[in-house]
Amino acid sequence: MLLLVVFAALVAVGLFGYGDFGETLRQLANFPVTHLFAALALASLNYVLRFLRWSYYLHVLEIKLSLASSALVFLSGLAMSITPGKTGEVLKSYLLRDRTGVPVSTSLPAVVMERLTDLVAVILLGLVGLALLPTPVLVTLSVALVFCGAGLLAVTSKHSQRLVDLPLLRRWKSDLLNSHDSLRALAAPRVMLAAVGLGAVAWFCEGMALWVILQGLDSPLAMYKVLPIYAASTLVGAITTIPGGLGGTEGSMVVLLQQSGLARDVASAGTLLVRVVTLCFAVLLGLAALVWVKRIRRAPWPEPSSLRIKG
Repeated sequence: MLLLVVFAALVAVGLFGYGDFGETLRQLANFPVTHLFAALALASLNYVLRFLRWSYYLHVLEIKLSLASSALVFLSGLAMSITPGKTGEVLKSYLLRDRTGVPVSTSLPAVVMERLTDLVAVILLGLVGLALLPTPVLVTLSVALVFCGAGLLAVTSKHSQRLVDLPLLRRWKSDLLNSHDSLRALAAPRVMLAAVGLGAVAWFCEGMALWVILQGLDSPLAMYKVLPIYAASTLVGAITTIPGGLGGTEGSMVVLLQQSGLARDVASAGTLLVRVVTLCFAVLLGLAALVWVKRIRRAPWPEPSSLRIKG
């Protein structure tokens, strides 16, 4: 954690230096507080929409949990935004197990599908600005979308069940079959459509947060130009697998903003602010929720009938 904080500080210093310390600091000092609160509200709306998707997934898997407990488990996962590819969000499955008795193998696919539908939503958001992004970025987005679809089809196919009979996997056969059933339930067309739709609107809100911040910096960039820049930068950060996308997200965002005509100091200040509003805010919310959820007395386990997966 200490190394991560140091790395984040180095990234921030790098952004300050790249945009010129004095000019970047001036941009931040003159930034309207109203725009900051508006950006935070949009980031919060992102979490609300993603929580609705999380709740929908639990409903599909028939995992019964009170709204308050479900919200705390979901928010706790935000603390794991600083892990590579957000893989630390598997924590939510363990918190669910402790609260409900549902096996990790049953709920883990919900966490996996959250990440997958987030990825698809961000890619679709990026493809909205086809003519605005560099060719390499467009190719990366398109290839990533194809791989997402192919991977999902492969994992959820009935034939993939045969893999659990391999000697290497046989010892986990029961858990793997359980996860496979959950994945198939969550990959149903109607479920996928709703999940991707919620994800797209959620990430649209975060893209709008960047636009609001740039407006506060007197940037002339239109929203339809800002959204694909935010999406592409987020994807680059995810591909690097560096915790929190640190370095990759900021670097690509500054470059794309500059290519769109913004000065270095404005691009650097905008990138710093949007990362505070999204990444830092998310981690702080997650840590607060994680501390709180650990204090709540463990709830009684549900009856086995409540652990069935809808067909």
